[in-house]
Amino acid sequence: MKESEIYEQLTHFGFQTPKFYSFKLNDTLPKIDFYPVALKIESPKVVHKSDFGGVILSIPNEMVLKEAIKEIISNVAQKGVELDNSDGFIVTAMTKGVEVYVGVVDDEIFGKVILFGKGGVYLEMYKDVCYIDTNAGSEEIIRAIKSTKISKVFDNFRGTTIDIKLAVEFIKKVQLFISQNPDIVELDFNPVILNQDGFTIVDSRIKKGVPFESKELPRNRPNFFENQKIAVIGASSEELKVGYAVAKNSLISHCEIYFINQKGGYLFGRELYTQVSSLPSDIDTAVITIPSKFVLQVIEDLIQKNIKNLVIISAGFKEVGDLTSEDKIKELATIHNFNIIGPNCLGYFNGNKNLNLTFGTDHVLKGNLALLSQSGAVLSALMDKAYVNNIGFSHIVSVGNMVDLNFAQMIEMLNEDELCQYISIYAEGIKDGKRFLQAIRNSKKPIYIFKTGKNEASKKAAFSHTGNLSGNYDMFKGLLQSVGSKIEDNIEALLFNPLNVVENILIVTNAGGPASILTDYVIDKGKKMYEMSEAEIALLDSVLPFNWPKSNPIDIIGDALSDRYEKTLDIVTTFEKVDMIYVLITPQFMTDCLAIAELFVKYKNSNKKIIPIFLGGELVKDALTYLRAHKILSFASLQEASSFL
Repeated sequence: MKESEIYEQLTHFGFQTPKFYSFKLNDTLPKIDFYPVALKIESPKVVHKSDFGGVILSIPNEMVLKEAIKEIISNVAQKGVELDNSDGFIVTAMTKGVEVYVGVVDDEIFGKVILFGKGGVYLEMYKDVCYIDTNAGSEEIIRAIKSTKISKVFDNFRGTTIDIKLAVEFIKKVQLFISQNPDIVELDFNPVILNQDGFTIVDSRIKKGVPFESKELPRNRPNFFENQKIAVIGASSEELKVGYAVAKNSLISHCEIYFINQKGGYLFGRELYTQVSSLPSDIDTAVITIPSKFVLQVIEDLIQKNIKNLVIISAGFKEVGDLTSEDKIKELATIHNFNIIGPNCLGYFNGNKNLNLTFGTDHVLKGNLALLSQSGAVLSALMDKAYVNNIGFSHIVSVGNMVDLNFAQMIEMLNEDELCQYISIYAEGIKDGKRFLQAIRNSKKPIYIFKTGKNEASKKAAFSHTGNLSGNYDMFKGLLQSVGSKIEDNIEALLFNPLNVVENILIVTNAGGPASILTDYVIDKGKKMYEMSEAEIALLDSVLPFNWPKSNPIDIIGDALSDRYEKTLDIVTTFEKVDMIYVLITPQFMTDCLAIAELFVKYKNSNKKIIPIFLGGELVKDALTYLRAHKILSFASLQEASSFL
């Protein structure tokens, strides 16, 4: 569309545009009464006008305007473009203010997404943009805009008093405009001039085409997390096989568990049924561990048993190029309305039932954290780390290739589960981005996400792993933060962050230097160092040497032994407004590290989060081993200890 045509359409939707005239190449120059003006080429042969020298600004009068027309014709010709009378120019009134950029892209994962940021010629240089979903509400829009540097214009920057509500109103107009023009696949308003009168679009480009649309049709699914009667297909007596591990892990549950193996016999004192059809009752949940070439037939057998939930651990599908089998599995799930996780996954754990259908560790504690992961290896490592640190789960779901159930649908189901209080997600690729964002908006539970695929190399690795598209990481991060989830920068934070939601932090240390470094990490994470009252300082004066600094971090001096640590902790655990206490131990000559470690058993059930950090090597090894044995969360480095904040 020509810019003049776009202006007419935008005006109809309530957007502000400058006064303008448009005319053909050989037309008589119209009489213009609003100098100074900008002159721009209007031609389908010239997409990015600035790149062709097709824009001249601040033209003061008609004489200069005529010369500007000649200059643009010459500039365009030098780029190899010959203009004719189907081409023309647009003259627009100059508007003063801050240049911002507003655009729309049609993303394969998230569909239509709005970009907002610093505009003009500096757009590509600074890349100061945020990403806003076309379904975002006012709070989400503000959260996104405030992530940009240009948002300072809304914070009384250098005396400016522009209300951010003007930006929200403008973005909502863009949302409406896009929703009523679904064939728009690309849009650039650059620049948009922002002043106290609002936003004026002074340059625009629109591209129309066929938009990306979600292929996922909504259906009234059964709840995947309701499991009563379970079949393990491929249960095996061979200890090194996946079927053995799943069968063994499943025995802890009080659900009805059936084992199927075509060889028959017994396993763990239970009958091995030779085929699905011989099972004595219907099955709501089944786990498949057999080779991929037999999976489709088994699914068809399970359909006769009214299957509701299917866990396909078997690999050898999309990740190795077999799209046909996955499409058929997906088709069966849609027709017969059952859920699938996998293929190519570690399995599933349901804390409500104490049901472990994974081939990972059998040491899984019940808790209130749901952990969803596309990588079975990452999940296995986190499960092991969780057990050592006394972290329990409401649910664990290894989604694998995500042929059917995706993160959005699992969040929706977990939203209604009372045991689940937090949701952590390790994501490699996302499906149905719009629904994913909506699920997070509607979630009653805080959501924490680690996303791989930040660069082209890792995107390629992620695709070969699960067969899913990784998407644009900056867009992913921006949209997910705006919608209210927390994006983590390390996978361990998926375990520790949900259980350590803190604001005010206090540090107890026997060394000033490491405490200063830790303080920097705390502040960088946006947390606060607790400020002690005079009364609280006085309490510490009664147990600490006279030369302690009387501030946070609380330096209890390098010669501190376990008794001084204990007296200090007895006091600071009474400070009502402290959320978390880091206890930092560096091994001096006299430091009794193991005795200090033994103290933390006393505070294990404290209403304060107490995190010991033992820095060093051989001298702190026994202390860290003791803490792990007693399932007390501890760290051996400052950076790791602060990574989950």
